[in-house]
Amino acid sequence: MFCDGTGQDGMIGTNAPTCSDDQTKFDDRMRQIVFYQSGVGSEANFTGEMHQTSWYIPSKIRDAYAFLAQNFEAGDEILLFGGAYTVRKLAQLIDKIGLLETENLGLFYQIWRELVDGKPPTIPEKTRVTTIKCLGVWDTVGVKDEPAALHIADTIVPSNVERALHAVSLQENRAEFSPTLFTLPSRSNQILKEGCSAYWFPGSNLGVGGSYEHHELADIALFWMAGEILNDSLFDFDEKFLLRSKQPAPRAPWGASIPHNAWNDTFMLWKNYSWVFTQQTRLESGDITATAQFHHSWVYAPNDIPHDHMITREILEKEFGHLTYQPLNDWENERRLNWNSETVRATSSTNPISLILASE
Repeated sequence: MFCDGTGQDGMIGTNAPTCSDDQTKFDDRMRQIVFYQSGVGSEANFTGEMHQTSWYIPSKIRDAYAFLAQNFEAGDEILLFGGAYTVRKLAQLIDKIGLLETENLGLFYQIWRELVDGKPPTIPEKTRVTTIKCLGVWDTVGVKDEPAALHIADTIVPSNVERALHAVSLQENRAEFSPTLFTLPSRSNQILKEGCSAYWFPGSNLGVGGSYEHHELADIALFWMAGEILNDSLFDFDEKFLLRSKQPAPRAPWGASIPHNAWNDTFMLWKNYSWVFTQQTRLESGDITATAQFHHSWVYAPNDIPHDHMITREILEKEFGHLTYQPLNDWENERRLNWNSETVRATSSTNPISLILASE
């Protein structure tokens, strides 16, 4: 299951729809069913007008949950991916109440209401308990107005998750876009403890997730995720298609692209509402600490960028001294070595994603 980020509808090649479009490979071992969900704020009425209610997150979570409950069969593996807060909360919900049988979905809203009110949920018999094979996200940010929605801490990785992957943005500089970092529950099993990986990548929130016309930095985060999926044999995907989604003719060597200044971009779009957004790096907020693990591409990140609330490697080394860089997996290292040769973009990657085809 692929749940996209805020305002994203699959028309622009963010990492979530690119991955969902890629799930076209079938074999004799496993049938894959793919579900792509657009992000909050992406819907419109018949005339194309946006409505404030389209930004409401709970309906996205409920819709995704209902799809899983209706399609899940014993023995299925669930994999959840997104740039979205939605997919994180969905995983927590499955851990909390399981997957209702189809005939019991009429009770879902009552259970939801109980969670909202902080009451123990009334879970019917025969509700299915299942693990989540993988939870993979690109720089997930929380909902400031509703921390710990459903009375579940936003940062907690559910104990039923076996593999958790988070590509976190190093250079997001809007305080309102603080990251929802991974925190392991006290009852987490050894599988989750060993399978939880959160690495810091160059770029802003949108830069890591893949919303810009030039998306070299997002490609690096995407290829890291793909390489981890391959290493763990989580599911099959069409490698050639994924390579064709890469930025054609990269403007800089691997890892050396100039990141977007997210606050400046936002200010230019929302000049009359600039007071809504506060400049703050993730170093200033305390999100980046001395124990942070950095993706190897940070070694090649340029230092000669305007330091207007923009983190550079030089700044972090001055703050923490030696930084810990994670080695590349085999698949992403091959992409690094062939950075300037794999540049043909698939024409279908900018088309809307058809509804059903995979299992997250």
